[in-house]
Amino acid sequence: MLELKQLNLKQDGVTVFSQLDAMFQAGQFWGVVGQNGVGKSTLLQTMAGVSNDFDGQISIDGYNTQSMSPVQRAQKLSFLLQEQEPCLAFSVKEAVGMGRFPWQTLKQQDAFITQQALQTCRIEHLQQRSILKLSGGERRKVEIATCLAQQAAYLLLDEPLNHLDLVYRTHILKVFEHFSQTQCVVMVCHDLEAVRKHCSHVLMLLANNCYLSGTSATILNDDNLKRLFDDHSENS
Repeated sequence: MLELKQLNLKQDGVTVFSQLDAMFQAGQFWGVVGQNGVGKSTLLQTMAGVSNDFDGQISIDGYNTQSMSPVQRAQKLSFLLQEQEPCLAFSVKEAVGMGRFPWQTLKQQDAFITQQALQTCRIEHLQQRSILKLSGGERRKVEIATCLAQQAAYLLLDEPLNHLDLVYRTHILKVFEHFSQTQCVVMVCHDLEAVRKHCSHVLMLLANNCYLSGTSATILNDDNLKRLFDDHSENS
């Protein structure tokens, strides 16, 4: 279980959301929704350990994440940034294979898992290409494949549908659904229809440190959606 207790999210020392309690478990696919600036990306960065600018507690299976080493955390959490620019000319296969870094496994096993991720994300035909020569959508597929190759228990995704066409969006959302049957997926997403159709649970961040958490059927009703769209604050 990935648990947040009385979490105060901060950005550059300024609190953007406070007093957040949440629990994420294997077998769940969470959609995190909310207006721009409410703290969705900051939440995922904090959960992943990319940002340590917070108050409160984050624990995985009862262990405080701040006491875990980077490798231990990487074995539990895989994080997809909202945007990331490649800077070195790795091949697609090499880039996806970097997802295996946290594990001390045989090269043959790593190669097999890497190839599986390439196939799952439908990018086998790109594996010898330089990541510097890819389109934005192709790079996004590589980034997702790298996260899948990591085989962490919790997959944290910040706007994973960015740059992807409609057909591929449907495919990769089904991949995430399948992944969440045995592990846990937490996805920041602005596409409410995709969240409604594919996510089992929703965390809705609202203005003034209010939030709603529960099953998609419970949270994504007309009253709550009206509240989501009508909410305005200095963060919006």
